[in-house]
Amino acid sequence: MAIFIASTKSISRGKGQSAVASASYRAGEKLEDKRYGKVHDYSKRYGVMSADIILPSSLKNIGATIERGELWNKAEKAENRKDARVAREWLVNLPHELNKEQRKKLAHTFAQALADRYGVIADCAIHKPTDKEIERGADARNFHAHIMLTTRKAELNDNNEIVLTDKSTAELSDKKRREIKLERMSHEVKEVRQLWERVANEKLAEHGIELIDSRSYKDRQLDIEPQLKMGSVATKKERDKYERELRKAKEAQKKGEHYEIDNTPVTVPGQINAIIKERNELVFNSRKREQKNDRLRTVERATKYIENATNNTVSVNQRIDETKRQLERAERAINNTARTATPNPLEQQYRASVDRREQATAELARQQRRVDRETRRANLEDKRRSERAEQLKLRLAHKLLTATQQDNCLRPGFNDDPNDYPDKYDYRQIEVIKDFVTSLNLQS
Repeated sequence: MAIFIASTKSISRGKGQSAVASASYRAGEKLEDKRYGKVHDYSKRYGVMSADIILPSSLKNIGATIERGELWNKAEKAENRKDARVAREWLVNLPHELNKEQRKKLAHTFAQALADRYGVIADCAIHKPTDKEIERGADARNFHAHIMLTTRKAELNDNNEIVLTDKSTAELSDKKRREIKLERMSHEVKEVRQLWERVANEKLAEHGIELIDSRSYKDRQLDIEPQLKMGSVATKKERDKYERELRKAKEAQKKGEHYEIDNTPVTVPGQINAIIKERNELVFNSRKREQKNDRLRTVERATKYIENATNNTVSVNQRIDETKRQLERAERAINNTARTATPNPLEQQYRASVDRREQATAELARQQRRVDRETRRANLEDKRRSERAEQLKLRLAHKLLTATQQDNCLRPGFNDDPNDYPDKYDYRQIEVIKDFVTSLNLQS
């Protein structure tokens, strides 16, 4: 089943990041970082299926091109501030039900839409889990695309060279966005997530695959509990424990024995998240039962419609038989009287009966078509609800899991201006999240 994941984050010097290094890692290439005098070599990195530069249509249509190293060195050179945002990234999950080429085409379609939306250049890298990651417990179906965007618009100068000019609207503060009659950045992010939903669902619908849904659990009125942020220490403990269990299983396999891997969490956050996961699964199962009951009620309604149509068919057949008997009596009367010149009331009655029969048959056909339409509509609605119910497990949990990470919130003690970091949680929001965790006694 396809899963909805579409998240964005900035790549900034304030977090010790470099656009060149980030592009090198995602594309699995060797790139020279001229600003820092370094060479980043990820050419031996596994899991990179493809990496392509995607220009906005205005440049692509005139045959403009640019190399990856040149592009991201220009992005670094265009910024002067020591904490400048040098790139933006969108991460999207690619449906495993599609084949390699279909996934690539889908990712490129979305990247092209982003490039045209903001007038920027996109660098789209498609990844898959490596064998080593799968051995550690990663999902082998986790195909995804990292789409890096320049923070500035791309244009041609007088020498027909690509240059990066003004900041794109995606990088403006909410204050500046209001001045040019644009919605807040949070609204922009929501629109892009909906854009990914539309683009992906078009491709999924072409191949008869279940659709995805960008709406939040709250908007879907789902009682889903977010999981806790594990943290690097707890995550390492859980990973180390799993790898020990995996080694034991392999050793047992060599001896011809069976070893059941123990997946019990060893940290407090892991144990709490396991409880939350179990609770959320109960919610999902309850919703599935409700959907099943809804489908049963739909089937019952359809059955009643069919029974009514069948009864109408029986009634029509009875009238047809009666008409045949009347016709036989009319023929006998005609033969007995031989008064062909005189209008025959039985013949008129027969014709009237035939007309009534045809009208009844037409009415039956209309009723049957209505039953078919309502049945198809009910089936489509059930399928849509089922598709949406299956997409709920990651979204709200991810929000709380990443809320207090340094990359996603304003730095404590620095008095950062929220308008400069529209994609980060502000101090008030972080306090609310911490109070929520404390109130449930969920600290690790």
